[in-house]
Amino acid sequence: MKKLFALVTLVTGFAAGSLSAQDFSGTINWSMHVEITDPAMKKQIADAQAQLADPAMQAQLKQAQEAMKSPEMQAMLQANPQMKAMMEQQMAAFSKPAAAGGDPLAGIFPKGFTLQLKGPRSLVKTEGGPSIGDVLTFADQNVSYRIDRTARTYSKLAADPVKETTGNYKITPTTETTKVLGYTCKRYLVETTDSGTKTSYSIWATTEIKGLDASSLRRLNFSKSSDSAFMSQIEGVPLKIDAITPQAKLFMVATGVKNEALPDSLFVLPAGFKEVAAPGVPAAPAK
Repeated sequence: MKKLFALVTLVTGFAAGSLSAQDFSGTINWSMHVEITDPAMKKQIADAQAQLADPAMQAQLKQAQEAMKSPEMQAMLQANPQMKAMMEQQMAAFSKPAAAGGDPLAGIFPKGFTLQLKGPRSLVKTEGGPSIGDVLTFADQNVSYRIDRTARTYSKLAADPVKETTGNYKITPTTETTKVLGYTCKRYLVETTDSGTKTSYSIWATTEIKGLDASSLRRLNFSKSSDSAFMSQIEGVPLKIDAITPQAKLFMVATGVKNEALPDSLFVLPAGFKEVAAPGVPAAPAK
C-alpha cells in the first residue's frame, strides 16, 4: 500500500508539479482512477471497510467525536491546528464507511486535481482522498509550499533538483499518437524498477499547449522515489498517464485545459496563516 501511495503522488507530480509557463495563464484539470488488482490488498481494504461499518465501531467513533467537543479537548486542539485538522478529517472519513454501497477507495485515493498556472507560479489543488492541502510552487525560486487551509498553516517542502541520471528505467518513445481534448499526444512507454517493484507507464504528452514551456519541465518533489528521474526526458505536457504495478492500475486523464487570466493574489501564501515545519524540513525563522 505504501508503494501505491508513492505512485499516486508521483503521477500527480508528473502532470501538475512538472510544469512552468512562459505566456500561459490558465487552468488544467485531471481526473484519476485507481483499480486494485492484488487479491491480498483487495481483501485488506474490504476487511477495513467492513470493520468501519460495524455498529460497535461506529458507536466508538461517535463517543470519540463527543469527547472531542469537551472544553479541555477543544482548548488543546485550538493550540495545535494541524492536529485538529487531522483528527477532524479522520473522524469524517471513519464515520462514513464506503462499504455501504460506495466506492471503497473513495476516501483513500484522490479522484482528481486542478493545476493553475501563471508564469513561474503554480497552484495544485487535490480533489477527494485524504486531504493533503494545496501545493504552491515558485519555479523561479525553486521552492514549494504545502498549504493547509483548514488548519490555517503552511509548510515549506524539500525541493531537490531533478538529477540527470540513467536510473533503473527504460524509455521507449513511440510513433503512436492520440487526441486528448483536441491536443495531439505522443506516447512514451516507460518501465521502472524501484525497491524491487516494477512499474510500467504509458505517458501521452503534447507540445501543442501554447505558452507552456515543454522543454523546461520541472518536477515537484512529492516523492523521493527514483522512478521520477525519467520525467525530464518526456517532451511535452502529460495529458494522459496509465501506470501498472503488481498491486494496482492507475489511470489519469486531463478533463479540461482553459487559457484564462488569473489574479496574482491566487499565487501567494495566505495572510494570517502560520508556518510549520514539514517532515525533515525546518521551518523558516519567524519574520
